[in-house]
Amino acid sequence: MKDQPEGGEQKTQTLAEPGRSRKSASDTRPSESEGGGGAELAQPLQVGRYVLLKQLGSGGMGVVYAAYDPDLDRKVALKLLRADSQTDPDLARARLLREAQAMARVSHPHVIPVFDVGMWSAQVFLAMELVDGGTLRDWLAQGARSWREVLAKFLDAGRGLEAAHHAGLVHRDFKPANVLVSRAGRVYVTDFGLARQVDDTGPVGGPDDQTQELSTRERRMLETTLTVPGTVMGTPNYMSPEQLVGGELDARSDQFSFCTALYCALYGRRPFEPEPLRRLLWARAKGAQGSALPLPLVQEPPREAKVPAWVRQAVLRGLALEPAERFATMHALLEALSQEQRLARRRRGAVAAGVVGVGLLAVGGTVYQQSQVCQGSGQQMAQVWGPAARGRLQQAFLATGSPLAQETVDRAAQVLEQYASAWTQQHTEACEATRVREVQPEELLVRRVVCLERRRRDVGAVVQLLASADKKGVEKAMDAVHALPSLQECEDVAALAEQQPLPADPAKRSEIDRLGGQLAELKALVDTGRAPVALERAEQLEAPVLATGYLPLMAELRMQLGWVQDQLGKPAEASRALRLATYDAEAGRVDRLKVTILNRLLYVEEGRKRFEEAEGWGELAEATLKRMGGEPVLQSDVLVNRSNLAVAQGQLPRALELLEQAQGLLSERLAPEHPKRARITFLQGRVLMNLGRPERAVVLLREALRQTEAAVGKVHPDMARRHLLLSWALRELGQYEPALEHSRATMEIRKALLGPRNLPVAQALDEMGMCLLKLGRHEEALRVYQEALETKRAVLEPGNEELQYSHDGVGQALLGLGRAREALEPLRQALTFTTVSADVLADSGFALARALWDAGQPVEARAQAAKAHERFTQARQEARAAEVFAWMKAHPAPR
Repeated sequence: MKDQPEGGEQKTQTLAEPGRSRKSASDTRPSESEGGGGAELAQPLQVGRYVLLKQLGSGGMGVVYAAYDPDLDRKVALKLLRADSQTDPDLARARLLREAQAMARVSHPHVIPVFDVGMWSAQVFLAMELVDGGTLRDWLAQGARSWREVLAKFLDAGRGLEAAHHAGLVHRDFKPANVLVSRAGRVYVTDFGLARQVDDTGPVGGPDDQTQELSTRERRMLETTLTVPGTVMGTPNYMSPEQLVGGELDARSDQFSFCTALYCALYGRRPFEPEPLRRLLWARAKGAQGSALPLPLVQEPPREAKVPAWVRQAVLRGLALEPAERFATMHALLEALSQEQRLARRRRGAVAAGVVGVGLLAVGGTVYQQSQVCQGSGQQMAQVWGPAARGRLQQAFLATGSPLAQETVDRAAQVLEQYASAWTQQHTEACEATRVREVQPEELLVRRVVCLERRRRDVGAVVQLLASADKKGVEKAMDAVHALPSLQECEDVAALAEQQPLPADPAKRSEIDRLGGQLAELKALVDTGRAPVALERAEQLEAPVLATGYLPLMAELRMQLGWVQDQLGKPAEASRALRLATYDAEAGRVDRLKVTILNRLLYVEEGRKRFEEAEGWGELAEATLKRMGGEPVLQSDVLVNRSNLAVAQGQLPRALELLEQAQGLLSERLAPEHPKRARITFLQGRVLMNLGRPERAVVLLREALRQTEAAVGKVHPDMARRHLLLSWALRELGQYEPALEHSRATMEIRKALLGPRNLPVAQALDEMGMCLLKLGRHEEALRVYQEALETKRAVLEPGNEELQYSHDGVGQALLGLGRAREALEPLRQALTFTTVSADVLADSGFALARALWDAGQPVEARAQAAKAHERFTQARQEARAAEVFAWMKAHPAPR
């Protein structure tokens, strides 16, 4: 893991108004880098008693040489002020003297030792221990480092900083370039040229005895402010917010710089960009509108980074905008970052004690005993799912008489088995991380166990509800088991750590736990399609849930309430509830739930034709996902609804692009036969049909049919939908025989599931009739359309436009049989449904024109043909319009 490039750093930066230039003494200074910069200093042969050997490096104000001390017969690192520096000489000398005094005050294994300080000619020098290595920056750049290696080096550097703080000093320029690493791996903090004495009463702690012995003159020198008014000392990429604006500094400012450098080293990118931060700080200093809001300071670390949550938490706390929100001391930060080391020491101590006290046998017994602590997870899950629960499901499903029963119970049980197995494994691992391996704090274990317990209750609620399922419940069973919340939420300890904690009061925790169980039952009602009952339950739960003040619970309740309101035709109420749920989720810091809520808001607002608002919610969902570091399944769900929104706005190419992105996200996460993937493939085919690309659509629709069958079996409502659209696509390509097979499959599935008298069956019969007409099988087509018309008349109001298609089909079949006079009445009936599309009316009108001509009514026939031509033209179906025109030319008006 490499530290981010430090190019462009300057030791001195001016906080000028963004977009304007403001000169200071620092503006003409060369930038600091380890490779030197600015004009080279002519190397002298000797400085005092020190013989210079070679130049090691240079910085903004000094040059470092390897030198030989003949008095003590040793090599040293000697720092000499640049002879050609444009800095005021007195100021430069004072600063270098202060660096020497500051470093000399600190005696610590991880602070570079200072041997000597003095004047040579008009220049100041200091002699330090010569470290045979490079900087921490160089060490990080040498190759990939594990998080443990990086953390170990930074912990050593942090202990050096802590020692400086105890001596009453603030470094003010901590960064990897100011930390040396010897070839043996030892770490030294150096370059205290910006160190500043702080108030002994400050948070760094009281000075030690060595500090008390400083002379009055030395103390005055360290307490002197050497910066030019209006300038800020330090390196912007690592500066704390208070340092950027020239505010009061204490040890917590070093803490911020330390965490910035550690963040870069662990995650390979900066936690923030200095310039945007500087602009925001400037705006706040000027009292600009909105400047009182919290600044978007730190970017979320990438989720894929293999860094423990406890490290991430400590680093992010050290990067808090306000100093009061950071750790009180460097020691506290290092304690938080040393958790694994402390646990390792404790384990080593326990083993040593065991060996001394009772021997190896006892140690082995202890390890075995620890390994048994976390073996009860399977039994917990067995309370809600196991062979007995599966038996209850099978009995309930078969009792419904549904043709789906046996296949669905087998498939649902397979999904539940996989979920239960994953739950058990994760529950065990969470326990072992704290109880056995001791690499996870107790608080995180509690949060993970609470999350997993809710998921276990979700399983129990679904199983209990399915055990009393009717036929509709059997159809919804696969939806319900696949809707079980992702267990990834409980594995993401970083996200769990950020959520609103449970209250400390046991009574309040118990109430939240009780209501959480009831919410699991509510979710199961929603997922199994029992909307009216779910709405009643949600309304009953609203008051007690809101009374808890626990935001994650409130967000979930309002989400379910809004979702079921939309299903029951109350979109305005649904929108309001989902908005409130969004605010609760944001305040409670439950990002995954927030994304789900935003996606449902997108869906609801699209249904209300409020496209701009829907787009906004979708963009916010994607922004939240980006901050989370991405979550493919959730992001795919959002992309699917954004695609539906694009379809509603006539943006079909955009819709197809979004669906392709959604499918790509799931390709590595879900099996091809997963219902989500099958649905997206189906939607891709539908959009391609609307784009007029039936060849490609047929390929995808056949794949969607295969995926869906693998997911839910041959007899399922989803299979009927797949067959129906495939029939249409094949009919558009002129492949009428296979189209007829798929339309017949649609009809048979729907009759098996719904019975013979219902609208979905009638619609399938209409599709069969169209295929039969194209095949010239008019007698069969007539019977099919008559059955469809009879079914629709039994279940629909007389004016429903669905009747149009069956009236037209009966008339077209009669016309094809040569029974033109009989065809007139149903075709005239078809033309009375003026709410259908222009091309549909044009087709019925052209059929009526031909029937009228054959029935000996040429004048009305041509009039109907002219209307049909106009309607086809209006619908931009030029080929059909030309067909009507050719017919009219071949059938001139009688003289």
